[in-house]
Amino acid sequence: MNILKRGMVFITFFGCCFAIALMAAAMSTKFWLEAEAIQRRINPDNRIEVRPNSTGHVNFGLFKGRKSLNVGFGTRLHPFDVDHAEFMDYGLWVGTVACLGLGMVFAVVGALFAVINTATTPVEAITGVPGLYLWNALAALFNLICVILWAVQFHKHLTNNVLLYDAADGWTTAGQESFGYSYWLVVVAIFVHVVNIGIIYMGTYDPKVKEQLQAPDPKGGNIMLY
Repeated sequence: MNILKRGMVFITFFGCCFAIALMAAAMSTKFWLEAEAIQRRINPDNRIEVRPNSTGHVNFGLFKGRKSLNVGFGTRLHPFDVDHAEFMDYGLWVGTVACLGLGMVFAVVGALFAVINTATTPVEAITGVPGLYLWNALAALFNLICVILWAVQFHKHLTNNVLLYDAADGWTTAGQESFGYSYWLVVVAIFVHVVNIGIIYMGTYDPKVKEQLQAPDPKGGNIMLY
């Protein structure tokens, strides 16, 4: 492998490191979901109306969250744990965390073997260029599954009301939810690994030149008859 090809392979090391940073930020931040909260009350005419002086905001990640509610006397912050939240589907939550973790593992492996392939030429396919395709593809795949699982969680369980403990006081987030930036970090990580695969292909592609069989020139030699 020449210097140019080794340089292209080494670029994927930085791509994997960037993807790892994105996934680590997504796992540690608290913005997989954001929602505005409103407080409703029943007026004297038995009609439901929104209290104009009551405002609130909810955001949470895979492990921790925070809600800030204001009923007109100042905002009060309340942290909470996500893994035991009643509004979450536990199976989908476990799958999301597990797939994100596996995506990080394969990104680390991809970064490691990118360095190895830059310094040497491994004999085994799994540790060579085919392995680079595999590790990046697996990282992108598990990140994709993670994104899909959270999207299912969002549409099935998080679009009704995530303020279950405050619902008795009229608080609701129904229809006010949206994906936070932590979620989109994983989406970006998927594209980073796809770009890595493209770089590996461009950097290591070696078209085989087919040798054409040439017919012997009848004028160039003597024909011997027996």
